[in-house]
Amino acid sequence: MKTELTIVGTHCASCKALIEDVSSEIAGIISCTVDYRTGKTIIEHDPSVDWKAFDAAIAALGEYHVER
Repeated sequence: MKTELTIVGTHCASCKALIEDVSSEIAGIISCTVDYRTGKTIIEHDPSVDWKAFDAAIAALGEYHVER
């Protein structure tokens, strides 16, 4: 499955790398691709992905939040 969402607060390649790295640690996420200029994020995942865990992991980075 693929889900598209927006991560607000991205502004550079380091943001992209950080979010993609943290996302890879969430059970059920296969891949995560972030466009740091727009925040558009495409996540390939299993149906069982825990979206609350994903949102919490992104929020824990400090300056980002997820919009659906």
